[in-house]
Amino acid sequence: MKTEKGLIVALDVAADKAKALVERMGEAVDFYKVSPFLMMQDAAFVPWLIARGKRVFLDCKWYDIPSQVARSVEAAGRMGVTSCTIHASAGSEVMKAALSVTPRPLIWGVTVLTSMGAGDLIEIGVADVPFLQVHRLATLAQACGLNGLVCSPLEISYLREKGIVLDLITPGIQFGEAGGKDQKRTASPQDAWSAGAAYIVVGRSILDSKDPAETARKILECHGPK
Repeated sequence: MKTEKGLIVALDVAADKAKALVERMGEAVDFYKVSPFLMMQDAAFVPWLIARGKRVFLDCKWYDIPSQVARSVEAAGRMGVTSCTIHASAGSEVMKAALSVTPRPLIWGVTVLTSMGAGDLIEIGVADVPFLQVHRLATLAQACGLNGLVCSPLEISYLREKGIVLDLITPGIQFGEAGGKDQKRTASPQDAWSAGAAYIVVGRSILDSKDPAETARKILECHGPK
């Protein structure tokens, strides 16, 4: 299985700063994650990115009844975004509804947030440790036909061993000295790509660096030849 090894930069900053960063990074990065927070600050931000030839990962993590998720995915498709997220834990009917609309972007199913550990799952009534819950949701998402899965880098190898062939998109990536403390299941770019990630999502390690474009290039060098 040949897997693309790509970088998505998470623009988890205010809209004005996000635009300045995109301009500063230029051709070094062509794929960006946009959150609801950023869209609420600037409703025209996604079209602004697309007009500059950038791919957009719209990370709204929709979790609702099937008809509402389907409408949201269709709206994202009409915007021209490359990919969007829905919660796999919303169930198969929601995933099938999302896949039924036209136009639609790539649909990536969120499994277990990287901020959650075993104790957090127990708190919401899930007795399994994260990698088992991730596998359960990944199996369901693959059966439904989603295009990819969002999981932590620590689950990649296990999912591949268990026959999950969907693209795996992994936040929780730490590089250099910058990084946050709100993610519990993390790894380096090289470890994530070596395990079989299709895309890694990096935020603070790039955004907080002195030279974001150079940091992005250094991260991309971690995977070596494709």
